[in-house]
Amino acid sequence: MNQKLYQFLRSAYWKLPLSENAKEEIIGQVRILSRRVRRTLAQSKITGPEKDEVLRGYVAQVLAQPGKPGSEYVGITRDSFARQTGDPKVLAYYLPQFHPTPENDAWWGRGVTEWNNVSRAVPQYVGHYQPRLPGELGYYDLRIEANLQRQIELAQMYGLYGFSFYYYWFDGARLLDKPLDMFLNSKDMDFPFCLCWANESWTRRFDGSRGEILIKQSETVESYTAFIDSVVPYMRDSRYIRVGGRPLLIIYRPSCVPSCANVLEEWRRHCLAEGVGNPYIVGIKEHVWDADLLSLGFDAQSEFHPGTLFKHCEDISGQIDFVRDDFGGMVLDYRDIVVNQKYFRYNHPKLYRAVMPMWDNTARRNNKGMIFEGATPELYKQWLKDVFQESRTRRDLEAPFVFINAWNEWGEGAYLEPDRKYGYAYLNATRQAIEEMRP
Repeated sequence: MNQKLYQFLRSAYWKLPLSENAKEEIIGQVRILSRRVRRTLAQSKITGPEKDEVLRGYVAQVLAQPGKPGSEYVGITRDSFARQTGDPKVLAYYLPQFHPTPENDAWWGRGVTEWNNVSRAVPQYVGHYQPRLPGELGYYDLRIEANLQRQIELAQMYGLYGFSFYYYWFDGARLLDKPLDMFLNSKDMDFPFCLCWANESWTRRFDGSRGEILIKQSETVESYTAFIDSVVPYMRDSRYIRVGGRPLLIIYRPSCVPSCANVLEEWRRHCLAEGVGNPYIVGIKEHVWDADLLSLGFDAQSEFHPGTLFKHCEDISGQIDFVRDDFGGMVLDYRDIVVNQKYFRYNHPKLYRAVMPMWDNTARRNNKGMIFEGATPELYKQWLKDVFQESRTRRDLEAPFVFINAWNEWGEGAYLEPDRKYGYAYLNATRQAIEEMRP
């Protein structure tokens, strides 16, 4: 289907006067029906002995967890990364979620964090990498400073330049603020950082359900104008990342910013008045809203995967023998993305590139999740190297940033932190990509 037509139809569908739950259910049922039809036409539906063989393989896989590390496992490095002039600045998004909060206690149950989703995940087919078990850091609690300190040590050992902390501010209320503020107050954690305002309302996506708003971010000029005052104390910190002396601020949902040009201009006025400088504001490109962010007042824009890459991905769901017949999600081909460099089919002026090491949100969405099958540290490294090379040829960017989604998005299967299967392989691939691209 023509991509413009696809985007038009998708946008029109999501504007229908139905609840999000209803729209998601319809999509899931259409995927299930389509998959069953394709299997029937191809006469590939497994029955009898073949089905039994699949089930035996599935049981064997589940019983083998957690098991001993296999051939993909890479141990920790013996020496630390030494940054050189000209190295790209790799910034990883950081989720400050892994600690109990009063809000999560009320919404999900006492003590519930993202680890509850991660630990309950199950494979959807033989060979599907679930559950994802953490490595040396374990099921950490981000109220403990030593855990954050170790994360920074690992990031530095493997060449990351800094963290972009997700920042949760809702009409003046802060959520998931303890890890970030603990970092701010611990000056011995010498690691560059910036903020990415996750400026969208929270709904019950966290455990796979949809629809109900838990806490709303008002889309009013007054609320958005008031936001900027809350980030000024972070911008004053000597570790805060700057571009030509300007503090870097990332906006996750530019489409939600009301009267965008005026709001951004007010942010600039306020920051200048507070003495922190004119902020360098980067807007994240969105999957179904392809507005010209530069004309709206942003200094630059950035990819964010898998959203901005999604329309170029190959759906291989029809090639998968799912253990359950009601799988309503999608399986996409990670290898195809890298081998065919599909990430370069997406381009805009002043666009900072992004890379995702893996993606699999079935921990949150169960049988309705989206899985990128075939992700490996080697493919991830090649993607990084391709992006590093392309970024060197661009003359429209003020800084050598490349964004990673993410440092620790365990519920979405997008993380660099060590796990039981790969060990430090993805961190090692990050470092190797930087070092191998040096002149």
